[in-house]
Amino acid sequence: MKKIDENSPTRSLLKRVGEKKGLITVGIIIVLMILFFIIQFFQNSDLESNAEETYSVHIVREEDPILFDGIVQASEVQEEYYDASKGVIAEVLVEDGQEVEAETELFTYTNEENQQLLDEQNRQYSRLKERRSEAETELANAKDALSTANANIEKSNQTAQGPAETEESMDAGFETAQTDLMEYESDKAEAEATIESAEMSIDELNDQMEDIEYEIETLREGITTTVTADFSGVIEVTNTNSSTLATSEEPVVRLLSKDVKIEATVSEYDYDKIKEESHVEINLMSSDKEIPGKITQIGSLPMQASAEGSTSSRYPFTVIPEEPIQYGFSVQVGFSEGAIYLPQSAVFEEEDGTKIVFVIIDGIVERREIEAHKESNFYVLDSGLEVDEEVLLDPSPELADGDEVMVMYD
Repeated sequence: MKKIDENSPTRSLLKRVGEKKGLITVGIIIVLMILFFIIQFFQNSDLESNAEETYSVHIVREEDPILFDGIVQASEVQEEYYDASKGVIAEVLVEDGQEVEAETELFTYTNEENQQLLDEQNRQYSRLKERRSEAETELANAKDALSTANANIEKSNQTAQGPAETEESMDAGFETAQTDLMEYESDKAEAEATIESAEMSIDELNDQMEDIEYEIETLREGITTTVTADFSGVIEVTNTNSSTLATSEEPVVRLLSKDVKIEATVSEYDYDKIKEESHVEINLMSSDKEIPGKITQIGSLPMQASAEGSTSSRYPFTVIPEEPIQYGFSVQVGFSEGAIYLPQSAVFEEEDGTKIVFVIIDGIVERREIEAHKESNFYVLDSGLEVDEEVLLDPSPELADGDEVMVMYD
């Protein structure tokens, strides 16, 4: 191979060509670096722009139900305690757990004192009855005597007025007639007095006997007293020992109606939220079963505070379930207001009072007017949104229909 002289023109030409290629390479590298920085700049600008349009959202939902603890009880309870004024309990006629109908006999009393009084009243009544019989006999005899006296008087008057044979016989007959007439008049007066006295005596005896008859009837009813069921239900016998029934503080029997109710309480903070006739859901603590019910009564007076240091008053209310529940079960009563609450940051209120929210659908903004009223630190939706729709939190008022935004879910 032929060697090129370092001082030859050819070698100088090659050297100049190599220097030009190096400059071109450096230029290309500089241009690429400039392009890289430009691209990075625009990418960062896009990221900053996108970051400004990333929003948190609020999903429109009804509020969870307010829950209240409650206990299932019988709607009606009949408690019968021992009553010494009715005597001693002779017999309990029902058993624990027995189902009975209204008017079923539950137990009976026997009153020995009333029996003794009844016997005494019966004796007095018998004596009065004998006295009345004697007075009636006396009255009958006096009426007979009066009838006889009247007949004799009439006969005597006829004899005195008849014709006489001689003057002497006439005088003698007149004197005899006068004597007999006076005797008959005396008999008549005595009979009339006896009649009046007997009638008065009979009237008094009748009044006394009527009073005693009333006492006898009252005592007769009080000798045996039967306690009956006021309504149909289930019997609970708490004490079957007859020797301790008189001293027990427990009722002899309790009658529980088959219909049940739930007694629950509400705090003063939720008192105005529940209303009578409102529908509720009853959750059984012993299972996942839910039973519909209705609030039938809300107490207006607070209950006595049971928890130490409690500053909240509680009020009783009653719920009637639509299905039977076992006595004594613990339940939770769920009351739903049906209200939809919106955070303040989701509602943009214009100067004229119009309330606007920005609904997001597949990343596209829809500017929508709603009806809502403010309560405390949130809005209560009246109309304009549906459940499960999504609205932007802290939206820019410059957003318009059709804008695309990034959303972030918690």
